[in-house]
Amino acid sequence: MNASREVLGRGSLYTLGTVAPILANVLVTPVVTRVLGRGEYGVVAIGLILVQVGAMVVGFGLAASITRHGILERSGVAGARALVLQGTALSAVLVVAAMLTGPLWGPAVLSVPWQPGLTWAALAAAGFVAVLNAQSLLRVQDRPVPFVVMSAVATLGGPLTGLALVSWHASDADDYLFGLLLGYLAAGLAGLALAVHGGRPRSERGDLVKALRVGLPAVPHLVALLLVQNALVLIVTRYFGPEDGGRMQIALLLGAAPALIVSALNNAWAPVVYRTAPEERGAALERTARDVAAVTVALSAGVALLAPYLLRFLAPAEFDPVELVPVAGVTAVGAVVSVAYLANVHLVFASGRSGGLAFASPLSLVAGLVVAVLLAGTGSLTAVTVGFPVTYLALAVGTSLLRRRVSETRWREAVLLGPIVAGFVLCGGAALLPAQGAGWLAVRFGLAVLLGIALLWLVRRIWRR
Repeated sequence: MNASREVLGRGSLYTLGTVAPILANVLVTPVVTRVLGRGEYGVVAIGLILVQVGAMVVGFGLAASITRHGILERSGVAGARALVLQGTALSAVLVVAAMLTGPLWGPAVLSVPWQPGLTWAALAAAGFVAVLNAQSLLRVQDRPVPFVVMSAVATLGGPLTGLALVSWHASDADDYLFGLLLGYLAAGLAGLALAVHGGRPRSERGDLVKALRVGLPAVPHLVALLLVQNALVLIVTRYFGPEDGGRMQIALLLGAAPALIVSALNNAWAPVVYRTAPEERGAALERTARDVAAVTVALSAGVALLAPYLLRFLAPAEFDPVELVPVAGVTAVGAVVSVAYLANVHLVFASGRSGGLAFASPLSLVAGLVVAVLLAGTGSLTAVTVGFPVTYLALAVGTSLLRRRVSETRWREAVLLGPIVAGFVLCGGAALLPAQGAGWLAVRFGLAVLLGIALLWLVRRIWRR
């Protein structure tokens, strides 16, 4: 089996399902930023963090363990169906409690007063949990079409509804976040319907406990991953103000796009690793990690080079998009490093001994955030962004050490050295290149075209092996 072709080929369907709606959402962002302005969009940025991080906290990590359960555990798909329903119900209880107590903890944690829009964001987190759990089941069943539909409803339907409400009422962030709530709830209900369609949920004794034993240690891990990006927005909001927090969110949205694509490929990468015979896993992981890293370098460098064009599209002149170009470039470096972390974490989850992630991931996040806070004193958003690649570098080291402890599979991590060095050089160079002037913009565009050609050649080479 050509494992890389399986990941990049079949995985492209899952990548499309995850990334295409989000990229379409990016097309909505320029309209939203212009309609709401810097102040109100700052509140939207906080609401998006609440949706994403909230879903990870109240999801018990079951989205990470449902796929593994459906492939490796005795109750199989039927047990995974049951976990979707059980996990979503438990999460809904926690979300309601968090929503009711929001005025007590919200201002201290989010750095903004609690308001109706944040209530809608908290409720949207419950819908997001149902979506993630159902998509984990769809990965077991290898059903990319409903996976794509659910992603579209959640990540595109909500923003479009929110934009319609804002445009209709000429109102504020609260209406936009209410639209997000409608999108996530619709997708979540569809996910629950899929979980019970075509088979009866049936768990064996101890299934939920075992799934929680694997999933709960992943909660700090998953929250840390989301906070790699979102905590930087909170830091900027606290030290620079909500308007700059909104600007930071736009730049990170662009710079982290390649990392999002790699994470989407993970929907196919993880099952490929799980299904590979243990004695062949190391070799398969080497091939796939090297190829995924090479693709990520091309994507990350392309985004960093084209940042002046893309940021002007994403935000109006009042957001000072040219100043955000280096932020996107530094963020793209972290996307390249993330491949090393993902490769090792597959083996950690396959071993069923994921407890160490509850320590390794938060410690890695702390390392990045300490760097970001210390650099916030410089008054530079770009300096704060250095915390992003630092966090992923610490994650790569931490998961490598953990994998050596819990997994019998060995692989040569040195195969990633070349792509990572190339990523640092290309993305870092793009961050330093001038972002104004017709000549420099032409240089950036020409280099991006060359990278695009190289990417097409690489994918063709992988496909024809």
